[in-house]
Amino acid sequence: MDNSNNSNPTGAGIYADIQNLQEIARDVLLVLVRRWPKRVPKPTRLNLYVRADHLHLWSVWAKDAFPNVEVTVKGVQHYSLAATKNAADMAIAVDAISDFNHKRISHVAVVSDDSDFISLFAKLAEEVGGARDAQDDDAQDDGLVPFLWVFTDRRDTKSTLLQDFFPERYVYTVDRYALWDDDDDDDEYENAIEDSARAKDGDDNGGGSDEDERPPAPAPAVAPSPPPQPRSAAQSEMPEMERIAIQIIRDMPVGKFKSTECQGVIKDGFPNHQLAEADGPAFGIIFRRDVFPILEKRGVREIGNQKPRQYEMTHEAKRSLLRF
Repeated sequence: MDNSNNSNPTGAGIYADIQNLQEIARDVLLVLVRRWPKRVPKPTRLNLYVRADHLHLWSVWAKDAFPNVEVTVKGVQHYSLAATKNAADMAIAVDAISDFNHKRISHVAVVSDDSDFISLFAKLAEEVGGARDAQDDDAQDDGLVPFLWVFTDRRDTKSTLLQDFFPERYVYTVDRYALWDDDDDDDEYENAIEDSARAKDGDDNGGGSDEDERPPAPAPAVAPSPPPQPRSAAQSEMPEMERIAIQIIRDMPVGKFKSTECQGVIKDGFPNHQLAEADGPAFGIIFRRDVFPILEKRGVREIGNQKPRQYEMTHEAKRSLLRF
């Protein structure tokens, strides 16, 4: 479904694989557009790839949330279980190349933790190289491929090969929790990210001068966890179990989870706690007895009589972080 706005100038096109993003898709898109990286032209087209039976729901939401861009929502039909993974990937690649070649967009921004878009990047590089060879006035003149790969800060969702080989300057990682941040100073947030990336880029290249005109590199492709937040005096004095609960709320995505999925969070932040090395059954018992009551007070729910037990991270729980 199309929300045409032909008065928009040509800018970046966002191609978001909603099924890959799952329950965090709306948060990721809201934060991405709100804190768009400065080195890429602002988006003028938003393309969402959703389950075919959810097409109208996403269309209503996206047109209301992003009234200043041209919104297109496409239902991805799955004809077999084997084809489920690649259906959206193929649609995104075809649409992105078509929009770029017809000059409907100037840059391609793919939003997905999937690792199947290397070929799209390579094709764009080929198209831009061909335009330069033909001395096309509209060709990119900064030597960069007009591509941005937007990842989420979810744990363990990105290929290690992608992390090792794909250039970081084409990657931008969305901090989902910026949506709940009380500080509305987006420029300060964005400048901090780009300053950090620029410093790293200078280190990798033997240092750099103030006159270096390279575009700043965005955040790394794989963030082990959202950036640590400064603790208030009250939070520093909290019992350790309550601080563990707050870290779980910060790191776990909205949606269903099992208690053992939190163990990685605890290992990262509290490596000496007994839960960090507890085996599955023991972890589940201690989690339900000591951690869940604290989580429940902040909005985390237990789901029915599931075996193994399942819990739900809610937006209410995320909003509770604003108190710290």
